[in-house]
Amino acid sequence: MLPALHDRERAVLFRWALLIAGAACALAPLNGAPSSSGVRTAAPSGAWESPGLPRLRFPEVRVGRDPFVPQASDLPANAVVRAVILGDSPHALIEIGSRTMLVGIGDVLAGARVSAIDDSGVVLSDGSRVPLHGEVP
Repeated sequence: MLPALHDRERAVLFRWALLIAGAACALAPLNGAPSSSGVRTAAPSGAWESPGLPRLRFPEVRVGRDPFVPQASDLPANAVVRAVILGDSPHALIEIGSRTMLVGIGDVLAGARVSAIDDSGVVLSDGSRVPLHGEVP
């Protein structure tokens, strides 16, 4: 719980508030637009141009795909489900190369979330499927 403020502390806080508000009001005109009619703020085309500097041109960048959206190709070809545990909280034992991991629904695998686990394998949020060992995908 915060202690109560006494008259002296209230007076100090009030003086600081007045000082800050006064400084903001005094500096406000510096933030406004220039009042001189001879100053041009925008070029006629609407783009800002400086008379003494060369115009910069940037190359167009084309992105083939969003790198943060997983794709089925991000899943290694040697990924296989070795076992599934079905029930209220399904889990799967997945082997990728020499690494084995236990995943459940909502876990991330190869950049995609596990959306379903059934008796045929694991379905990821990007639509790809990791088949149960011995089944064709």
